[in-house]
Amino acid sequence: MSFFMATVPAGTQLYHGTWNLERVVGMEWLAFEPEHALIFARPKRPSQGPPHFGNGHESPNYHNPPPILHNDQHPLHTTDDEEEKLGYLHTYIPHHPLHLLYIDGLSAGKTTNGTLDTQDILLNLTSNSTHSPIFGDLARATTLCNLTSTLWESKIDGVLRMEGGFEIILCDFEAQLEVKDIMPVEMPTSLNEGIMGGWEYYKAITGRYHGIGGGRVALDYEDFVTVYAYLGAELWDNDVQSDVPMPRLSNARRQDLVRIREEVTGMVLRSERSGKEGRETVNWQEVADMLVTRYSSALHYLSTPISQVRKSKEEMALYLSTLLRPFINHTARNTTRETARCMAQVLPPTYAPQASSLAYDVISHISSMVCSTLLSALDVTSQSLSRSPTSTPPAHALALIDALVSYLQWTTWKECPTCADEEICIIPIWPMGTLEDHASPKCRSKDEVGWRGGYWGRGRPHHPPDKGKEAAKEVGCVDKGRGGL
Repeated sequence: MSFFMATVPAGTQLYHGTWNLERVVGMEWLAFEPEHALIFARPKRPSQGPPHFGNGHESPNYHNPPPILHNDQHPLHTTDDEEEKLGYLHTYIPHHPLHLLYIDGLSAGKTTNGTLDTQDILLNLTSNSTHSPIFGDLARATTLCNLTSTLWESKIDGVLRMEGGFEIILCDFEAQLEVKDIMPVEMPTSLNEGIMGGWEYYKAITGRYHGIGGGRVALDYEDFVTVYAYLGAELWDNDVQSDVPMPRLSNARRQDLVRIREEVTGMVLRSERSGKEGRETVNWQEVADMLVTRYSSALHYLSTPISQVRKSKEEMALYLSTLLRPFINHTARNTTRETARCMAQVLPPTYAPQASSLAYDVISHISSMVCSTLLSALDVTSQSLSRSPTSTPPAHALALIDALVSYLQWTTWKECPTCADEEICIIPIWPMGTLEDHASPKCRSKDEVGWRGGYWGRGRPHHPPDKGKEAAKEVGCVDKGRGGL
């Protein structure tokens, strides 16, 4: 539900899997991990006709790919039979930084859970509600690239999204990239291992839960747009099935959508390819991470029903006073000053917030909530030590903490413990995943993963797809138009 400007440094190695030996021209998809692109490094199989999907429908975007070579042209030492067994893994590097619009969330997932809302309903001002979301990613990407060259005045080169791995919709391969390598790859003999793309692919994407890594993408946190700043209760009035409320734009008024779209356009037009030199910037992701790291474990402990602090008000008071000790002057208590000291531990002390710094406002608000709630819980508990004969913490103190935890819903409270070798932490990543996987992620081995489904609503493929040609990508991961990622 948010939009950021993103930059991929020049020289970053990116991957594209396809049936085609030739370098890509025009719009296509790029992956950051080779295992992701390898899913689409599949041979063309024109004799088989257009692929079909679990719901029995043929891809509307299917068309026979052009031949790789003319009838009288063959690469040395390659027979027709060999060609039919080969796909190609292309490696590209940008010859200048790529300027992208990052659409957050699982924005490349073809689901009915709202993952495409910010593209279809907001940016493209359309709705695919009458069709399966599996279909139409080529049209979706084409519309986004049309926006980059018209409304957004060629300020960006494409769009950054996430599915089972991060991907780039790049609007002009030839203008932005140089070819580093094009390598033929054979089809694996045991690809259908229960998880699309194989075990190594799933290990690759679960290794990126906390970011793309390696400095391969830089986000501008100073200037971003989020739907949450413009819409309220209507976001949550939907039928998405999950263990926590999930937002959708299906009930948003058109005038609100147009306004948010205009804000995204303004952000894009304000952006500069040369970066933000001369302007003070803060990595607000690191600031937010510091806040979460400092209080995540404590809040989880305080809200866990079986924890010792919820059984004894003495334990609760001692725990909270120790946690908040750096901020409390016991000789002259002042809640306002204590909250300010607590917040200052997180917020950059020399930062002069701009009037439009949404990131500063959000982190300031959340840190204020955390600090003031913990201080209030301490005061209520401390007062009960002498006023109440009961041994348990006061109900009001527990309610304050529980309400805060329920509001924050930090993802750290769902993280798996450290998984064993050859195990991964399983969460729903389209098109796989169950409601159980979302409510309670667990470490699982290759044999336990299987083809797990059910979380992503109607339109999900019913079995591991056969992605022999371009259109089958719509089921396998994304509809890649001309046949690759």
